[in-house]
Amino acid sequence: MAVVGWLIAAAVWWQSSQTQSQLNESLTAAERARESLASDLQNLQKTAGTAADLKKQAADAEKALSDASAARASAQNELADLTKQISDARLAISGAQEETSARTRDLQAVDARLKDETDHVAAMQSQDQALATEQSRLQGEVDAAHRALSEAQTATAAAQKEFQALQGQINAAATELNALQAQIRAAKPEPNSTPTSPNP
Repeated sequence: MAVVGWLIAAAVWWQSSQTQSQLNESLTAAERARESLASDLQNLQKTAGTAADLKKQAADAEKALSDASAARASAQNELADLTKQISDARLAISGAQEETSARTRDLQAVDARLKDETDHVAAMQSQDQALATEQSRLQGEVDAAHRALSEAQTATAAAQKEFQALQGQINAAATELNALQAQIRAAKPEPNSTPTSPNP
């Protein structure tokens, strides 16, 4: 009985050990399953968090894409405006270049006219100098002619005085001649009269 008891006890202990071992294994498996489930739960939580983050990132990306599209549209509008401004500026530059070319041609024409006028003025100045020289020469001749005229007038006045004096002498001589002729006529005898002798 004791042996049987010990055998039963040993069997019970062995069974108990087996059960304990199985229980431990079950507990270990359960612990591992719990840990796996916890890990899976954490992974799921992380995945859920990552999904939320991805969703938020996707929303942010969509917003960024929308903003980028708006910015791209605005940039395209600005680019179109800049292109128009550049085109207008090129037209303005072209017009300014044409106006500058026209002004340059006008300036060249003015320079040519100025050169012609300068040459003409130089020629006129040369002519003026020649005319001034000729005028000085003619003025000298005029002055000489005036002096000669003055001398001639003086000589004429002297000659006129001398002529008047001679005319006076001639008149006096004519008067005297007339008187002599009258005396001669008075002294001549009449044709039928007897001549008388002169007084002694």
